[in-house]
Amino acid sequence: MQQAKLNVQQRSSFGKKSARAIRRAGDVPAVLYGRKQDAVALQINERAFKQFLRTYGENVIVNMEITEGNPEPAIIKEIQRDPVEKRVLLHADFIRISLDEPVTSAVPIVLVGTPAGAQEGGVIEFPLRALTLNCLPALMPNEINVDVTNLDIGDIIYVQDVELDDEIEVLDELQRMIVSVSQPRVQVEEVEEPEEGEEGEEGEEGEAAEGDAEDADAEERTEPEVISRRRGNDEDAE
Repeated sequence: MQQAKLNVQQRSSFGKKSARAIRRAGDVPAVLYGRKQDAVALQINERAFKQFLRTYGENVIVNMEITEGNPEPAIIKEIQRDPVEKRVLLHADFIRISLDEPVTSAVPIVLVGTPAGAQEGGVIEFPLRALTLNCLPALMPNEINVDVTNLDIGDIIYVQDVELDDEIEVLDELQRMIVSVSQPRVQVEEVEEPEEGEEGEEGEEGEAAEGDAEDADAEERTEPEVISRRRGNDEDAE
C-alpha cells in the first residue's frame, strides 16, 4: 500500500450545522478515530482532496499531520458522496493504524485483457469487484489485477484462483465467483400454435350451423297449407 501525505486542518466542533458551514467554505468535513484514542474533527480542502484521490485512490496509507511534527498514519474508512452529484464529497472517515499491526481493507479488482469468449459473443459477468484482505499495511496492494484473456465461454474465475502473497489473508469466501463468461442471451419469441382439434371443432360448428339452416328451410317447405274454413262455409251457403 502506498503512503501519501494529506494536508488537513483540525476543527473545533462536530455536528451537522458545523459540517454545512465547512462545505459552504469549500472544504470537506472529516473525522479521525481509532486505536483507543479520542476522535478528532477535521476539515480538508475539497479540491485538494479530489486531486489526492485521483492520484492515489482510496486504498492508501494517509500520513496526516494534525499537530506539527507528529504525522499520524491512517487509512480511509469511508467517503460519503452526494447521492445525485457523485463528485460532491460530503464527509470522510479516517481510522488510525499502526504500521506494525495488520489492517483490513477492501481492495478493488481490475480485469486485465479481453476474454476470448467475449469475442465469440459471450457475456462477461463481474459480480465481485473487490476483495477484503487482512495484512500489514505495507503489504496491502492498491489493486488486484485479474487476467481474463484466456477465458472462454463457460469459464469462471473464483476467489481461490487469485494469487496473493502468503502473508495476505483473504476474508471472502473462496468459492465466490469474481468473473465469468456466459453464453449469449438469445430471446426467442414464442408463437402460440392452435391446439389440435381446434380447427376441426370450428369446422364442425360451421357444418352444424349450415345443417340447422337447411333443416329450418325444409320445415318451412313441408309445413301443411291451412285452408280457411270460412271459404268452405261460404261455399256451403251458396
